[in-house]
Amino acid sequence: MKLLVTGATGFAGSHIARCALARGHEVRVLARTPAKAERLFAGARVEVAAGDMTDRAAVRAALAGCDAVVHAAAAVSLDPRDATRLLRENVAGTACVLGGARELGLAHAVYVSSLTAIWSLPGPDPSAASAVRAGTAGYALAKCEAERAARALQDAGAPLAIVYPSGLIGPDDPGLAFAEPGAPLALSEAVRAFRGFTHTTLATSGGLASVDARDLALFCVRLVETQRAGRFVVGGQFHSWDELVAALEPLLGRAVPRLRAPAWLLRGAGSALDLARRVRPIASLISREAMEYATRMRPLPNDGALAELGVSLRPLAETYRDTLASFEALRVRRRTEGGSQTLRA
Repeated sequence: MKLLVTGATGFAGSHIARCALARGHEVRVLARTPAKAERLFAGARVEVAAGDMTDRAAVRAALAGCDAVVHAAAAVSLDPRDATRLLRENVAGTACVLGGARELGLAHAVYVSSLTAIWSLPGPDPSAASAVRAGTAGYALAKCEAERAARALQDAGAPLAIVYPSGLIGPDDPGLAFAEPGAPLALSEAVRAFRGFTHTTLATSGGLASVDARDLALFCVRLVETQRAGRFVVGGQFHSWDELVAALEPLLGRAVPRLRAPAWLLRGAGSALDLARRVRPIASLISREAMEYATRMRPLPNDGALAELGVSLRPLAETYRDTLASFEALRVRRRTEGGSQTLRA
């Protein structure tokens, strides 16, 4: 089977492309910067198609000759000034890729959406029947509107699977592969947050729900292989903040400092930062919505299709270990190259 993967220089997409290769499929990737994709997949049998997900002609050329597509590309930013661009690019890109696949008659398509599109806290557990969220802004709004575009195609009969993962972590984030000495790491949001938790972790209610990117990748490829359509929640696995620290400290060989604060105070701090961002941009993962998730998170459901398709979610301790090993590998590489030696797990 020949598979097009969008977003293949990103975290989820790169794992999906490698998983498809490992399972014997032909893989073509759509990349705005072909040199970046060629570097990331050096030595692998990956065909690189140049183009942006919003470029109809480039997308159709990339889709031509493929049997299926996994759309994992997304424009991401936490800067409020990017809200209009995020909305435009994510909606247009989703409509272009998935709509193009339907027009060209591809056998199947998978769209990697996000729990953000259908679920917020407090609220009932997310499910395949969950409606698209309302009243969102910024990146969350962009994901919600892209979700509506995908559902419109699905409701019209497109052979499409939509997947809703919780926070993706794991090894081999492309941000590590492209890291330059002395430059900040361009990690995916969840991996960046996880790395932050190795330095300071909360001591409050809630916790962290995570999916290993390798497990999500296998699930997406299995959906393609079986041409299974529908909507699938992948809530991953949950650790309370105490459980997270208990798992991390033996791997790190040191204690992890804890920020002890009541949940209401953390949520209030998130609201204050949201107000401050209206005046000037503030680079921080802390927001009201982020603190809602941090302090109210609980174990989430996983669709039964995972087990039916032979996908077992690996233990979180294994994911933590492998992710930390990726950080350590970069530290060693930087030291060998004579670059920054300040990177810590």
